[in-house]
Amino acid sequence: MEEDESRRDTAARRGGRTHGLGDPDAPAGLPNAVTMVVSEPAAARWLLRPFSLRQLEPFLGATRSVGEAARLTGELPNTVLKRIRRLEQLGLLGCVASVPRAGRAVRRYRASADVFFVPFEATGADSLEGALAEREAYWDRLLRHNVVRARLEGLGTWGTRIYRDGHGRLQVQTALAPDANAIMLDDHMPAALSAWRDQVMLDHPDAKAFQRELFALLLKYQRLRGAQRYVVHVGLAAVLSEAPE
Repeated sequence: MEEDESRRDTAARRGGRTHGLGDPDAPAGLPNAVTMVVSEPAAARWLLRPFSLRQLEPFLGATRSVGEAARLTGELPNTVLKRIRRLEQLGLLGCVASVPRAGRAVRRYRASADVFFVPFEATGADSLEGALAEREAYWDRLLRHNVVRARLEGLGTWGTRIYRDGHGRLQVQTALAPDANAIMLDDHMPAALSAWRDQVMLDHPDAKAFQRELFALLLKYQRLRGAQRYVVHVGLAAVLSEAPE
């Protein structure tokens, strides 16, 4: 049973997380799930930081020993144990069983809830926009860092080419020379993309169709179980006002 649970957990970790929109095909949750509203700032910060949340993830909805969690995360047992102690201090994790064996008993841990809810007031941010920026900062850095690395490996140093194309649209493109854009779509190039468009003009029905197609495409590839981890960002919003400089 533990081996099956471990396999499911590993598959879920490789599949990644969904942020912002729910997967309509995902199970609604565990039956009789225990929910905790987290209002303590230190615990809220731990849950909202992707790096620290990964330390709780092996115990969310599952009971694990230190050794089992270490095998899932690829970390040393002493490192996992140190983080368990911190999670216990924050009230996010607890020991739920002690299994006798020759020598010291094996302690088994589980998250204090199956569902954690962090209200805006606990984030410490001064606005909802600030809270979203803080939550997404890690993925933003991760994507930007690895797009740059992929481009360096595939292209070397590049510049930026600004011009109006044959359809009259303003273009700001990664370029190798004043007259040559960089092409990353060739088979031999790394699979990396960072593209922004702020002049896409749509009626509401088309915008909703675009939103749903983007999310369906994201789910399609998120469900695959390939060997390489990728960070993916999909975004869409009506421009109702300009962002402050």
